[in-house]
Amino acid sequence: MHMGSLDEGVPQIPMSFQTQGTHATLPDTGIGPDDDVVLVVSRHEIDDTHARRAKSVAAGVPVEAHEKLVLEVRGLQEALGKSQCMPDAMQSRLQAMEQAQTRSEGQLDLLIRLQQSGAVPLSSAQAPPSSHGKDPGTA
Repeated sequence: MHMGSLDEGVPQIPMSFQTQGTHATLPDTGIGPDDDVVLVVSRHEIDDTHARRAKSVAAGVPVEAHEKLVLEVRGLQEALGKSQCMPDAMQSRLQAMEQAQTRSEGQLDLLIRLQQSGAVPLSSAQAPPSSHGKDPGTA
């Protein structure tokens, strides 16, 4: 097998890897010679002790499968975006509830102090006078 030499300047691909102008079919991919394919290149970062290198991996993928995958990825990106907004919205609602609770606790504390000091009669603190029918002080 002739791989070419560095002196020639052009490396030769071994014959076992060449398809000689014909389409190769790999049994594990299910891609046939008449299938439309998309060349997909992904970068894998490899951490080497001497340097970081990027390694490209290419694979033929049927066009329909690629389009379906692209749509699925877009859908997942949308779902991820929405789910990332949810904690912020929940935090805002929680803050509003905490403020309302603090305000209610302050009002309750004030009401208790007014009742203890006798400034507000117990009956008027429980319900408005119109709900009693007659004012108890006019009997």
